[in-house]
Amino acid sequence: MQPVIILHHHEIVLKGENRKYFEKQLLKNVRTAVGGLVNSSAIDGGYGRFILHLDLTDITDEILERLSYVFGLSNVCYGVSVEQNVEKFCQAALKILHDRTFKTIRVVTRRPDKNFPTRSMEVNAAVGEFLCKQFNVHANLSEPDETIFIEIVNGEAYVYRAKIKGAGGLPSGVSGKVVSLLSAGFDSPVASWQIMKRGASVIFVHFHSMPYTSQNSIDQVKQIVEILTRYQFNSKLYLVPFLDVQNEIVLRTPQSLRVILYRRMMIRIAEAISRKEKAEALVTGEAVGQVASQTLRNIRNIDQVATFPILRPLSGMDKEETIAIARKIKTHDISKEPYDDCCSFLAPRKPETWSNIEKIDEAESNLDIQSLLEKAVNEAKIERYIFPSNN
Repeated sequence: MQPVIILHHHEIVLKGENRKYFEKQLLKNVRTAVGGLVNSSAIDGGYGRFILHLDLTDITDEILERLSYVFGLSNVCYGVSVEQNVEKFCQAALKILHDRTFKTIRVVTRRPDKNFPTRSMEVNAAVGEFLCKQFNVHANLSEPDETIFIEIVNGEAYVYRAKIKGAGGLPSGVSGKVVSLLSAGFDSPVASWQIMKRGASVIFVHFHSMPYTSQNSIDQVKQIVEILTRYQFNSKLYLVPFLDVQNEIVLRTPQSLRVILYRRMMIRIAEAISRKEKAEALVTGEAVGQVASQTLRNIRNIDQVATFPILRPLSGMDKEETIAIARKIKTHDISKEPYDDCCSFLAPRKPETWSNIEKIDEAESNLDIQSLLEKAVNEAKIERYIFPSNN
């Protein structure tokens, strides 16, 4: 009995003729995720699943944790590989359950390999009867305390007792690049994660007002990017100084339009970075009606300066839903800490909630937009992140 980890594919099993492209990228990502822990040659498989063949010395907990971040996997299962033999299935299940305490059990068998003559239901009955006698327990097919899974495939069989839920979605890297406007708050990290889950590689852009705001937002954003890099393995973070842009807007435009004008400049700057990075779209953490700048009219007027699509994964979500995902992806505890948001710096007392595009255009006519744009992009600092760092 050799220890193995079985990786079931998520929605790429529904793909058609281009399925092999998705499988190839997913296999590459799995090998990257466990780099330094598992030799790439120990990973094989294809249609619907990959198999990691482990040595007894492999650091299993670390391997399982890393694999839980890989988009494109439905679940991750730690078990053993055995010969296609019912007696071997029984002995493997016995070993897996030897230190467990339970009163009820069921056996679930899948038999894609039809060369194995015994039907799935017959395997379930034989192995289930054996385990019930060995552990003095009863069968329960609906809500058992323990479940033994058996997969009979490609001349081998795999036996395991638990399925760890995978990250789901599409493999990172199959959908092109996007640029995400990232703050230290709850929303934009979750929006970035949701777009990653659709296979996009995310480049992060953070706007700051240093030195008039503290270092906190930059430090928190760096921590957030480190967490999110676990899902896409390589990240790039642009730290864009925004103070000069804000000062010009404060000096030369009406107070009520400040936040909208800030956002329009951010979109222009993010687009310039997108062109440089050959990205396909922008991503923001905006939700309709959440704050003054996110009314439908203001969103429309902000989007007017964009030539790239602006993706808003949170547009229909409420704050509780967003925070629940932030907890799940482990950015919540960072985002809940106080920080200085550059959009809150020099913000108006009464921001415009239903802006007029003619007034916005008139206000922007007082700004040297191209000069401000070029200065911000040229002065941006770039940081790179890699996971796992020992790769």
